[in-house]
Amino acid sequence: MENSYFIYSKDDSCIEIVRFHNCIWEFKDNSSLVEFGIEISQESLSEKAVIELDLYIPWLTSKSTKRDLYEKLKDSDNSRFIFNDSVLNTKNLDGGRGKLGVIHYFKSKALSILPVTVEIVDKKACLKIDLKHYNEIKEDKGNVYVRFSIKPESGYISTRKNGIAKSTVIYDIKVNERRNIPEELIDELNTKDLCKINDCFSFNILPNSYDIVFFDNTALKNVRMLEYDAFKKYIDDNRVKKDDLMVVFNKKRGVDSFSFFSIYAKERIGMGQFLVAIFFNMICGLLFFIASAKMTSNSEFSYINIFMQSPIELSLSLTIILSIIVAFCWPKIKSIFK
Repeated sequence: MENSYFIYSKDDSCIEIVRFHNCIWEFKDNSSLVEFGIEISQESLSEKAVIELDLYIPWLTSKSTKRDLYEKLKDSDNSRFIFNDSVLNTKNLDGGRGKLGVIHYFKSKALSILPVTVEIVDKKACLKIDLKHYNEIKEDKGNVYVRFSIKPESGYISTRKNGIAKSTVIYDIKVNERRNIPEELIDELNTKDLCKINDCFSFNILPNSYDIVFFDNTALKNVRMLEYDAFKKYIDDNRVKKDDLMVVFNKKRGVDSFSFFSIYAKERIGMGQFLVAIFFNMICGLLFFIASAKMTSNSEFSYINIFMQSPIELSLSLTIILSIIVAFCWPKIKSIFK
Protein backbone atom coordinates (compact mmCIF):
# COMPACT_ATOMS: atom_id res chain seq x y z
CA MET A 1 0.00 0.00 0.00
CA GLU A 2 1.15 3.56 -0.71
CA ASN A 3 2.57 5.24 2.41
CA SER A 4 3.85 8.67 1.33
CA TYR A 5 2.93 11.29 3.92
CA PHE A 6 3.10 15.09 3.55
CA ILE A 7 2.62 17.61 6.32
CA TYR A 8 2.27 21.36 5.81
CA SER A 9 0.61 24.43 7.31
CA LYS A 10 -2.76 25.62 6.03
CA ASP A 11 -1.44 29.18 5.85
CA ASP A 12 1.99 30.41 4.81
CA SER A 13 3.51 30.18 8.29
CA CYS A 14 6.74 28.25 8.72
CA ILE A 15 6.11 25.54 11.30
CA GLU A 16 9.15 23.65 12.53
CA ILE A 17 8.53 20.09 13.67
CA VAL A 18 11.12 18.93 16.15
CA ARG A 19 9.95 15.31 16.14
CA PHE A 20 7.53 13.48 13.86
CA HIS A 21 6.36 10.09 15.12
CA ASN A 22 4.85 7.41 12.89
CA CYS A 23 3.88 4.27 14.79
CA ILE A 24 2.28 1.37 12.90
CA TRP A 25 0.53 -1.38 14.85
CA GLU A 26 -0.33 -4.48 12.84
CA PHE A 27 -2.18 -7.38 14.41
CA LYS A 28 -2.89 -11.00 13.54
CA ASP A 29 -6.57 -10.41 12.77
CA ASN A 30 -5.87 -8.54 9.51
CA SER A 31 -6.21 -5.11 11.13
CA SER A 32 -3.92 -2.22 11.97
CA LEU A 33 -3.68 1.07 13.83
CA VAL A 34 -1.45 4.03 12.98
CA GLU A 35 -0.36 6.73 15.41
CA PHE A 36 1.02 10.11 14.42
CA GLY A 37 2.83 12.31 16.92
CA ILE A 38 3.96 15.87 16.19
CA GLU A 39 6.23 17.99 18.38
CA ILE A 40 6.23 21.64 17.27
CA SER A 41 9.05 24.00 18.14
CA GLN A 42 8.06 26.73 20.61
CA GLU A 43 10.07 29.29 18.61
CA SER A 44 8.00 28.73 15.45
CA LEU A 45 4.64 29.37 17.17
CA SER A 46 5.02 33.19 17.31
CA GLU A 47 2.17 33.67 19.80
CA LYS A 48 -0.34 32.16 17.36
CA ALA A 49 -3.82 31.58 18.77
CA VAL A 50 -4.40 28.49 16.62
CA ILE A 51 -2.24 26.19 14.50
CA GLU A 52 -3.78 24.41 11.52
CA LEU A 53 -1.86 21.67 9.76
CA ASP A 54 -2.76 19.30 6.94
CA LEU A 55 -1.35 15.76 6.97
CA TYR A 56 -1.82 13.95 3.66
CA ILE A 57 -2.33 10.20 4.18
CA PRO A 58 -2.79 8.27 0.89
CA TRP A 59 -4.89 5.45 2.36
CA LEU A 60 -7.15 7.72 4.44
CA THR A 61 -10.92 7.58 3.80
CA SER A 62 -14.00 9.03 5.43
CA LYS A 63 -14.63 5.63 7.03
CA SER A 64 -11.28 5.63 8.81
CA THR A 65 -11.63 5.98 12.59
CA LYS A 66 -9.71 8.84 14.22
CA ARG A 67 -8.90 9.42 17.89
CA ASP A 68 -7.10 12.16 19.79
CA LEU A 69 -4.68 10.55 22.25
CA TYR A 70 -4.39 13.56 24.57
CA GLU A 71 -6.38 11.82 27.34
CA LYS A 72 -3.82 9.01 27.28
CA LEU A 73 -0.71 11.20 27.18
CA LYS A 74 -1.76 13.54 29.97
CA ASP A 75 -1.22 10.53 32.23
CA SER A 76 2.43 10.81 33.28
CA ASP A 77 2.85 7.00 33.35
CA ASN A 78 1.89 6.74 29.68
CA SER A 79 4.07 9.69 28.68
CA ARG A 80 7.02 8.19 30.54
CA PHE A 81 6.96 5.18 28.21
CA ILE A 82 6.14 7.07 25.04
CA PHE A 83 8.95 9.62 25.49
CA ASN A 84 11.33 7.28 27.32
CA ASP A 85 12.00 9.83 30.06
CA SER A 86 11.01 10.27 33.70
CA VAL A 87 8.21 12.75 34.44
CA LEU A 88 9.20 14.81 37.50
CA ASN A 89 6.12 17.02 37.65
CA THR A 90 2.92 17.86 35.75
CA LYS A 91 1.05 21.16 35.52
CA ASN A 92 -2.45 21.64 34.09
CA LEU A 93 -3.05 24.57 31.74
CA ASP A 94 -6.63 25.08 32.92
CA GLY A 95 -6.24 25.23 36.68
CA GLY A 96 -6.64 21.56 37.57
CA ARG A 97 -9.19 20.00 35.18
CA GLY A 98 -6.58 18.79 32.72
CA LYS A 99 -8.95 19.14 29.75
CA LEU A 100 -7.14 21.87 27.80
CA GLY A 101 -3.56 20.73 28.09
CA VAL A 102 -0.80 19.75 30.52
CA ILE A 103 2.89 20.48 30.84
CA HIS A 104 5.03 17.46 31.64
CA TYR A 105 8.35 18.38 33.21
CA PHE A 106 10.64 15.56 32.18
CA LYS A 107 14.09 15.03 33.57
CA SER A 108 15.58 16.50 30.39
CA LYS A 109 13.01 19.16 29.36
CA ALA A 110 9.46 20.50 29.57
CA LEU A 111 6.82 19.50 27.00
CA SER A 112 3.25 20.77 26.60
CA ILE A 113 0.78 18.04 25.63
CA LEU A 114 -2.29 19.58 23.98
CA PRO A 115 -5.58 18.26 22.57
CA VAL A 116 -5.92 18.24 18.80
CA THR A 117 -9.04 18.34 16.63
CA VAL A 118 -8.79 15.97 13.66
CA GLU A 119 -11.11 16.24 10.66
CA ILE A 120 -10.86 13.98 7.61
CA VAL A 121 -11.21 15.80 4.29
CA ASP A 122 -10.53 13.71 1.20
CA LYS A 123 -7.17 12.06 1.99
CA LYS A 124 -6.07 14.69 4.49
CA ALA A 125 -6.17 14.73 8.27
CA CYS A 126 -6.83 18.40 9.02
CA LEU A 127 -5.36 19.23 12.42
CA LYS A 128 -6.38 22.18 14.59
CA ILE A 129 -4.48 23.00 17.80
CA ASP A 130 -5.80 25.68 20.16
CA LEU A 131 -2.89 27.61 21.75
CA LYS A 132 -4.89 30.10 23.84
CA HIS A 133 -4.16 28.55 27.23
CA TYR A 134 -0.64 27.58 26.19
CA ASN A 135 0.15 31.23 25.38
CA GLU A 136 -1.08 32.35 28.80
CA ILE A 137 1.69 30.38 30.54
CA LYS A 138 4.76 32.57 30.97
CA GLU A 139 7.15 30.17 32.71
CA ASP A 140 8.98 27.28 31.07
CA LYS A 141 6.44 25.34 28.99
CA GLY A 142 8.57 23.78 26.24
CA ASN A 143 7.47 22.68 22.80
CA VAL A 144 3.91 21.66 21.87
CA TYR A 145 3.12 18.00 21.28
CA VAL A 146 -0.03 16.39 19.88
CA ARG A 147 -0.70 12.74 19.09
CA PHE A 148 -3.62 10.99 17.44
CA SER A 149 -4.40 7.59 15.96
CA ILE A 150 -6.19 6.49 12.81
CA LYS A 151 -7.64 3.06 12.19
CA PRO A 152 -7.58 2.37 8.43
CA GLU A 153 -10.74 1.22 6.71
CA SER A 154 -8.82 -1.59 5.03
CA GLY A 155 -6.71 -4.14 6.88
CA TYR A 156 -2.95 -3.79 6.78
CA ILE A 157 -1.22 -0.70 5.40
CA SER A 158 1.96 -2.64 4.71
CA THR A 159 2.50 -4.64 1.53
CA ARG A 160 1.80 -8.32 2.18
CA LYS A 161 2.97 -11.24 0.05
CA ASN A 162 1.62 -14.60 1.18
CA GLY A 163 3.23 -17.64 -0.38
CA ILE A 164 2.56 -21.31 0.30
CA ALA A 165 5.46 -21.64 2.74
CA LYS A 166 6.40 -18.05 3.59
CA SER A 167 4.67 -14.75 4.40
CA THR A 168 6.43 -11.45 3.70
CA VAL A 169 5.68 -7.98 5.08
CA ILE A 170 7.13 -4.89 3.38
CA TYR A 171 7.15 -1.41 4.89
CA ASP A 172 8.01 1.53 2.63
CA ILE A 173 7.30 4.69 4.64
CA LYS A 174 8.08 8.10 3.14
CA VAL A 175 7.62 11.52 4.73
CA ASN A 176 7.75 14.81 2.75
CA GLU A 177 9.40 13.28 -0.32
CA ARG A 178 8.53 15.82 -3.02
CA ARG A 179 9.13 13.41 -5.90
CA ASN A 180 6.18 11.35 -4.60
CA ILE A 181 3.69 14.23 -4.38
CA PRO A 182 0.37 12.93 -5.80
CA GLU A 183 -1.33 14.81 -8.61
CA GLU A 184 -4.14 16.07 -6.38
CA LEU A 185 -1.61 17.88 -4.18
CA ILE A 186 0.67 19.41 -6.81
CA ASP A 187 -1.26 22.67 -7.26
CA GLU A 188 -1.73 23.16 -3.53
CA LEU A 189 1.90 22.49 -2.62
CA ASN A 190 3.18 24.78 -5.38
CA THR A 191 2.12 27.67 -3.15
CA LYS A 192 3.08 26.13 0.20
CA ASP A 193 6.19 24.84 1.88
CA LEU A 194 6.28 21.48 3.59
CA CYS A 195 6.99 21.64 7.30
CA LYS A 196 10.62 21.33 8.25
CA ILE A 197 11.16 18.14 10.28
CA ASN A 198 14.29 17.75 12.39
CA ASP A 199 13.88 14.15 13.60
CA CYS A 200 11.60 11.51 12.11
CA PHE A 201 10.76 8.35 14.07
CA SER A 202 9.22 5.24 12.52
CA PHE A 203 8.00 2.37 14.70
CA ASN A 204 6.87 -0.97 13.27
CA ILE A 205 4.93 -3.04 15.81
CA LEU A 206 4.06 -6.47 14.46
CA PRO A 207 3.82 -10.11 15.61
CA ASN A 208 7.14 -11.45 16.88
CA SER A 209 6.78 -14.56 14.71
CA TYR A 210 8.38 -12.50 11.90
CA ASP A 211 12.11 -12.25 11.25
CA ILE A 212 13.79 -9.10 9.93
CA VAL A 213 14.95 -9.92 6.40
CA PHE A 214 16.09 -6.44 5.33
CA PHE A 215 16.58 -3.16 7.19
CA ASP A 216 18.32 0.18 6.72
CA ASN A 217 21.29 0.02 9.09
CA THR A 218 21.55 3.82 9.06
CA ALA A 219 18.04 4.12 10.50
CA LEU A 220 17.55 1.06 12.75
CA LYS A 221 18.02 1.94 16.42
CA ASN A 222 16.74 -1.10 18.29
CA VAL A 223 14.41 -4.10 18.29
CA ARG A 224 12.63 -5.20 21.44
CA MET A 225 9.57 -6.98 22.74
CA LEU A 226 6.60 -4.73 23.45
CA GLU A 227 6.30 -3.80 27.14
CA TYR A 228 2.87 -5.36 27.50
CA ASP A 229 1.73 -3.98 30.87
CA ALA A 230 2.64 -0.37 30.04
CA PHE A 231 1.33 -0.33 26.48
CA LYS A 232 -1.81 -2.30 27.28
CA LYS A 233 -2.79 0.58 29.54
CA TYR A 234 -1.79 3.18 26.95
CA ILE A 235 -3.27 1.72 23.78
CA ASP A 236 -6.28 0.08 25.52
CA ASP A 237 -6.83 -2.39 22.69
CA ASN A 238 -7.82 -6.05 23.04
CA ARG A 239 -5.66 -6.90 20.03
CA VAL A 240 -2.54 -6.29 22.11
CA LYS A 241 -1.52 -9.67 23.55
CA LYS A 242 1.20 -10.51 26.05
CA ASP A 243 4.51 -11.71 24.50
CA ASP A 244 2.97 -11.36 21.06
CA LEU A 245 4.36 -8.15 19.51
CA MET A 246 7.81 -6.76 18.81
CA VAL A 247 8.82 -3.14 18.28
CA VAL A 248 11.25 -2.15 15.54
CA PHE A 249 12.46 1.43 16.04
CA ASN A 250 13.91 3.47 13.16
CA LYS A 251 15.06 7.08 13.27
CA LYS A 252 16.54 9.60 10.86
CA ARG A 253 17.49 13.23 11.27
CA GLY A 254 18.97 16.22 9.48
CA VAL A 255 17.51 15.66 5.99
CA ASP A 256 14.77 17.35 3.96
CA SER A 257 12.72 14.18 3.52
CA PHE A 258 12.62 10.76 5.13
CA SER A 259 12.31 7.21 3.87
CA PHE A 260 12.12 3.98 5.88
CA PHE A 261 12.23 0.61 4.10
CA SER A 262 12.22 -2.80 5.77
CA ILE A 263 11.16 -6.36 5.03
CA TYR A 264 9.95 -9.03 7.46
CA ALA A 265 9.19 -12.68 6.76
CA LYS A 266 8.13 -15.87 8.50
CA GLU A 267 8.11 -19.49 7.42
CA ARG A 268 4.71 -21.10 7.47
CA ILE A 269 4.07 -24.83 7.94
CA GLY A 270 0.46 -25.18 8.84
CA MET A 271 -2.97 -26.25 7.68
CA GLY A 272 -2.55 -24.48 4.34
CA GLN A 273 0.52 -26.51 3.44
CA PHE A 274 -1.18 -29.77 4.47
CA LEU A 275 -4.21 -28.92 2.34
CA VAL A 276 -2.00 -28.23 -0.67
CA ALA A 277 -0.23 -31.57 -0.22
CA ILE A 278 -3.55 -33.42 0.09
CA PHE A 279 -4.93 -31.55 -2.94
CA PHE A 280 -2.08 -32.51 -5.28
CA ASN A 281 -1.96 -36.05 -3.92
CA MET A 282 -5.65 -36.55 -4.68
CA ILE A 283 -5.32 -34.96 -8.12
CA CYS A 284 -2.50 -37.38 -8.95
CA GLY A 285 -4.58 -40.30 -7.66
CA LEU A 286 -7.52 -39.16 -9.81
CA LEU A 287 -5.31 -38.96 -12.91
CA PHE A 288 -3.93 -42.45 -12.27
CA PHE A 289 -7.50 -43.76 -11.88
CA ILE A 290 -8.57 -42.23 -15.21
CA ALA A 291 -5.47 -43.59 -16.96
CA SER A 292 -6.16 -47.06 -15.55
CA ALA A 293 -9.80 -46.84 -16.63
CA LYS A 294 -8.72 -45.92 -20.17
CA MET A 295 -6.43 -48.92 -20.42
CA THR A 296 -8.99 -51.42 -19.11
CA SER A 297 -12.02 -50.06 -20.95
CA ASN A 298 -13.41 -52.65 -23.41
CA SER A 299 -15.71 -50.20 -25.18
CA GLU A 300 -15.20 -46.70 -26.54
CA PHE A 301 -13.72 -44.56 -23.76
CA SER A 302 -16.04 -42.00 -22.16
CA TYR A 303 -15.38 -39.75 -19.15
CA ILE A 304 -19.11 -39.71 -18.42
CA ASN A 305 -19.23 -43.52 -18.25
CA ILE A 306 -16.23 -43.57 -15.91
CA PHE A 307 -17.86 -41.24 -13.43
CA MET A 308 -21.31 -42.84 -13.78
CA GLN A 309 -19.87 -46.30 -13.03
CA SER A 310 -17.22 -45.17 -10.53
CA PRO A 311 -17.24 -46.28 -6.90
CA ILE A 312 -18.38 -43.93 -4.17
CA GLU A 313 -14.72 -43.32 -3.17
CA LEU A 314 -14.20 -41.35 -6.39
CA SER A 315 -17.14 -39.06 -5.61
CA LEU A 316 -15.78 -38.58 -2.10
CA SER A 317 -12.36 -37.67 -3.54
CA LEU A 318 -13.90 -35.09 -5.88
CA THR A 319 -15.87 -33.61 -2.97
CA ILE A 320 -12.67 -33.23 -0.93
CA ILE A 321 -10.87 -31.60 -3.88
CA LEU A 322 -13.70 -29.10 -4.37
CA SER A 323 -13.75 -28.35 -0.62
CA ILE A 324 -10.02 -27.57 -0.65
CA ILE A 325 -10.46 -25.22 -3.64
CA VAL A 326 -13.29 -23.40 -1.84
CA ALA A 327 -11.17 -23.17 1.34
CA PHE A 328 -8.38 -21.42 -0.55
CA CYS A 329 -10.71 -19.15 -2.50
CA TRP A 330 -13.00 -18.28 0.42
CA PRO A 331 -11.04 -15.21 1.68
CA LYS A 332 -11.15 -13.73 -1.83
CA ILE A 333 -14.86 -14.54 -2.22
CA LYS A 334 -15.57 -13.02 1.19
CA SER A 335 -13.73 -9.80 0.35
CA ILE A 336 -15.62 -9.47 -2.95
CA PHE A 337 -18.99 -9.72 -1.19
CA LYS A 338 -17.84 -7.21 1.45
